[in-house]
Amino acid sequence: MKKKIETVQIWSAKGLSDLSGETYVARKRALLNGISMVNRLQFFKPEDEVAALQLIEIFEQCRRLKETLLAACRAAETLSSADSKIAAEKVFILETIGAAEKPIRKVKENLREAAEQKMICSEKLDQWLLQENRLKEIKPWLKFSGTALEEERLILEPLFSLYTHLKSSIRTTVTLPDGTVRKSTPSVANFAVKNTSNPELRTLYFNALSACFATNSSVFCDILNAVTGAHLIRASRLGMSTLDYALVIEGLNKKSFEAMRSAFSKKLSDIRESLRFAAPYINQGTNRENSPTIPVALVGSALPHLEGPESLKSFDGTLREITLAVEPYFPEFRNFIEICKQGHWLETHNYSAGSGGAWCVEVPYDQAVVVYVDYRPNINRSFETAHILGDAFFRYSISGLPMHERRLSETRYELLGRLFEELFLRRLTQRASSPQEKAAVLWHGLRRVMINLIEIPFRFRLSEEIFEARKNGYLSVEDINRLTRKCWNDCYAGTVEGVDQYIWARKPHFYNVYNADSPHHDFQYTVGFLSANMMLRKLEEAEKEAVPGISHSVLLDNATLTYEEIFTKYFDTDIGSEEFWTNAIEEALHPLREIRPYVGELNRPRR
Repeated sequence: MKKKIETVQIWSAKGLSDLSGETYVARKRALLNGISMVNRLQFFKPEDEVAALQLIEIFEQCRRLKETLLAACRAAETLSSADSKIAAEKVFILETIGAAEKPIRKVKENLREAAEQKMICSEKLDQWLLQENRLKEIKPWLKFSGTALEEERLILEPLFSLYTHLKSSIRTTVTLPDGTVRKSTPSVANFAVKNTSNPELRTLYFNALSACFATNSSVFCDILNAVTGAHLIRASRLGMSTLDYALVIEGLNKKSFEAMRSAFSKKLSDIRESLRFAAPYINQGTNRENSPTIPVALVGSALPHLEGPESLKSFDGTLREITLAVEPYFPEFRNFIEICKQGHWLETHNYSAGSGGAWCVEVPYDQAVVVYVDYRPNINRSFETAHILGDAFFRYSISGLPMHERRLSETRYELLGRLFEELFLRRLTQRASSPQEKAAVLWHGLRRVMINLIEIPFRFRLSEEIFEARKNGYLSVEDINRLTRKCWNDCYAGTVEGVDQYIWARKPHFYNVYNADSPHHDFQYTVGFLSANMMLRKLEEAEKEAVPGISHSVLLDNATLTYEEIFTKYFDTDIGSEEFWTNAIEEALHPLREIRPYVGELNRPRR
C-alpha cells in the first residue's frame, strides 16, 4: 500500500515557522490540554486495558506534539535567528513538558503497579512498560529524583537559550579590501570563512570573528562554566565521568571508544600528512608560498581555481547526483526525494542573512521529516546536502517505529550522514569528466579528512580538558585559552601557524545547544565518519544483489541496536578491536592517496 504523503505547510512567514499561526496555536493548545489531563489523572488507578491504553496514548500524543512544536521553533529560528521571542517560546515548551514530569511519573507508576499486580493483563501494556524501562538504560539520569531533573531543566535550557541569543546579538566588523566596512552576526561571518575560497577575504573574516569573541569572551566564559558545572553535577550523581555517560547515550561501548582513541593516536602522524600535503597549495598566491605550515585562517580552504562538476551548479542537479550515488545501496531513497518535493518537506532558501547551515527534524504530528539546506552552488554545500539528506532519510525510514522504542543519538545520525557523503564522493570521483574536476572532488575529500580526523578530535580533547579542569573550580578566560593552546599543539603539532584561540566560545558544541542530554558533542562526528567508511568497505565486499537488503536492515536496526551489535550482526566485525579503527582510518585517508596523481591540477594557473 502506498504511503500517504503529508504536506507540510510552506516555509514562509505564514507557514511552518509561524508561531502565532492557527496551526501552531492549535497544537500548542492540544499539548497544554494533554498535560492538564495528565495532571488530573495522576491519582487515577486504571482497572482495565482500555483505560491503560488510553493513558499511554495521551503520553504518546504529548510526545508527538512536543517534537512537532519544537520543529516549528527550529524553523522559526532558521528564518529569524535574532528573534528572542522564538528562544522564549522554545523554553516555554520545554518547561511545560518539564513541569509535567512528576505527574507523568506518577501515572506510569500506577500503570506499572496495575501490571505487576495482574490487575490488568495486557500484552500491549507490558511491551510499553518494557520499553520505558529500557529508556532508563539508554538515559541513566532518568533514575534521578524529580527534584534533580527539575534543577537541571531550570539551569541547562535557559543557559542554552542565553548562549544562542548572545551569539545572535553580537556583531563582527570586517573592513573589506575596497574599504567597505561590513557588520554582521558571527554566523554570517563564519559562513564566509567556510565558503570563501579567496584567502584574503577568508583571513579578514576569520580575524574579525576572533576579535569579536575575544571582546565578548568573559560572558561566554561565564556561560561555559555554568554549563560544564551542571553536567559535572549530573555525572557526579551517576557516579560516572562525563565521557562515560555520553557513551551510554550514544550506545557505544567504552572499550570500542578507547580502541578508536588508541588507533587514532598511533595514526595521528599519517593523518597530519593531509595538512602537510595541502600546505603548498593553500599558500599559493599569498606571501607564504614557501612555508610548510598553513595559516590558521586558511585550514581547510577550497582552491578557487578548481571547478567542481557542472552538475552541482544547481540544486536539482545536486539532488540528481546524490540520488544516483545512493540508489544502488538504498533503492527507496529516490522515492523519499519525490515525497520531499511533493510534501514541501524541503527548503533551500536562506532567510537568515546568509548564516548558512543545514538540519532536519521529524514532525511526528504530520508524519513528516522537514529538511533545511541553505544551498549555494558549490561543492561544499552539495556535500552538506548529501549529509543532511542521509540523516533525513534515516529518520523517515524509522518513522514507523514508536518513539519510545528508538535508541537514537548523534552517532546514529552521523553514521548515515557520513555514509551518504562518502557514497557521493566516490560517485563524483569515478565520474569526473576531467583531471581538474577529479582534483576538485578529491580536494574536498581531503578537507573532510582535516575536519573529521584533526579538527573534531581537537575539539573533543579540549572539551575533556575543560571538564577535568572545571572540577577544581571556576575557569577564567585565560585558563580556557591555555587549555586551547595545549590541545591545539598536541593535535596540530606545528602543521598550522597560529591557534583558533576562541573556538571554545564560537562553537555551539561546547555548550551543547543541540542536545541537552549529552555533555560531549564532537566525538560523534569522528565515530560516524570512520565507521561509515568501514561500513561502505564491508558493503562493497558483499554480494552485489544482497547489498540493498543489508543496507535496509542496517538502516532500521541502527535505531534500536548498539553500535557493536550492528557491526557484529551484519559484518561479523568487532569494533572493540583496535584493528577495526586502524583499518577505518586507512580507508578514510583514501582521498590523500588518490589525489597525488593530480597535483599538477592543484597548482594555481599563472597569469
